[in-house]
Amino acid sequence: MYVKRAIEVYQTTASTTTPTIDSIIQLLSEMSNLLVETQATTERVANPDVSEPLKKLQYVLFELMGVVDHRSEEGKRLVLQYVVINQSLLTVQLHKRYELLPEIREQVEQLLEAWSSARQNQRRQRFTTDVL
Repeated sequence: MYVKRAIEVYQTTASTTTPTIDSIIQLLSEMSNLLVETQATTERVANPDVSEPLKKLQYVLFELMGVVDHRSEEGKRLVLQYVVINQSLLTVQLHKRYELLPEIREQVEQLLEAWSSARQNQRRQRFTTDVL
């Protein structure tokens, strides 16, 4: 009983103390993994039911859109990129255009690389000082 409560407290604390950039990177990584699995399913099965994974991917995109600063130019471009990915996911889901999955995954991985680079730059700036 105490173990379950400890796990709940840990998960709550971890989710509230994780920096936003780390959460974004984790979500994009999970999206990439789910896209790999979904693509593999479409290659193995003749008429695959991938509606649930695609819905999960769209849900994650909406979560990512929620943390973007919509007032900045960079934020507007990022939201536009998320919208383009969402439209591609809709095309896959509605028209069974599974050949778009690798392109979607590539876009997600590019975003993942960009966010990882931003995190690295942010950490470098935070821990680099002019004082010896």
